[in-house]
Amino acid sequence: MHLLSAIDIDFRSVAEPAAQAAGRLVVVIVAAAVALRVVRVLLGRVDDLRVREQLLFFLPKAVGAIVVVVGLAAIGIDVSGMAAIMATVGVTGAVVFTPVGQNFVAGTMIRIDDIYQVGEVVTVGDLNGTVVHRSLLRTELELPDGSKAWVPNSTFQDNQVLNHSRMGGWRVSAQIPLDCASDRSTAQAIMDEVISSLDWNSGEKDAFVAFDHVGSEAMFFTAYAWIDDRTKEPWYRGLLLSALVDALEAEGVSVGQTTNLSLGSSRRDADAANADRTPFEISNG
Repeated sequence: MHLLSAIDIDFRSVAEPAAQAAGRLVVVIVAAAVALRVVRVLLGRVDDLRVREQLLFFLPKAVGAIVVVVGLAAIGIDVSGMAAIMATVGVTGAVVFTPVGQNFVAGTMIRIDDIYQVGEVVTVGDLNGTVVHRSLLRTELELPDGSKAWVPNSTFQDNQVLNHSRMGGWRVSAQIPLDCASDRSTAQAIMDEVISSLDWNSGEKDAFVAFDHVGSEAMFFTAYAWIDDRTKEPWYRGLLLSALVDALEAEGVSVGQTTNLSLGSSRRDADAANADRTPFEISNG
């Protein structure tokens, strides 16, 4: 009788804590199910489809991991030390040794530094395009040819980034050759007037024309302007060139021929020297 009583007491001492632990575990599981349901309902209200899909992928797994830890604690297992060690090792390893961790940190830094926003035009490495989407892991660019590129955020940390939307856009240029040196000042005035009236020049930077250099066959000016969309660079360069050439030709300035400047000067000197000579003298040298 004493043995049976002792066994009964021992069974009760084991069964009661086990029942309590099981009850707590059931409560944790039910609470986790409710939490997951609430999370899914809230995420369903997120308008951005991509953000919603990313959160639906990540948050249920995070809730599941929390449930495991809380469940172990509910049945009496001390998880404080284990959780601290696992968290430290996991976070350090994820950040240092995995591309996902590196891209996550880079994505966070990009947002803190405000390097770019959706809709802005950027260049990173050999790629340039418009930012159409960004997450904490990668950035989607629409390239000038209309194709898409998904760039890991670590690329923006490891390379120089140019934000053209904040730099005044893309610079386009057109070179204007003149035949006669005497036309230089006139041409400069004409082109300055044209370039100041461009209605498509973008950004806060002013378009301008600068005397460039004297070549073997002409003297050259270069005109500069800025645009927002690099995909239209050839078209805008044509607009710039046409506007300048049309204005110059309308005022009788010779543009883009092959008259050699030095030969033109020599010819004018020869004409001046022959002004007092008779045709017979000129024909006989």
